[in-house]
Amino acid sequence: MEKNLKPILNLINKLEPKELRLYFSLNSYQMEILAKLNKDRNLNAQSLLKSEIKFSKAQKYRYIQKLISKKLIYKSYNCYNLR
Repeated sequence: MEKNLKPILNLINKLEPKELRLYFSLNSYQMEILAKLNKDRNLNAQSLLKSEIKFSKAQKYRYIQKLISKKLIYKSYNCYNLR
């Protein structure tokens, strides 16, 4: 666990203050969405909603909309992509 955590903490230390505020404003579900989109581009809503994190569908859609409003991802038809 500590071996996996150290590189992440080193990357956090390198962030600018604006990027740091953005990073800490995201919740665990939003981080999961960004990780999924980084791994596989052009995912549909159904694949983004599949998660071990227990939120209702409405909450998940709201968190996805917040990512869109922060311009981290964009939606075209029913597919989501990273910016």
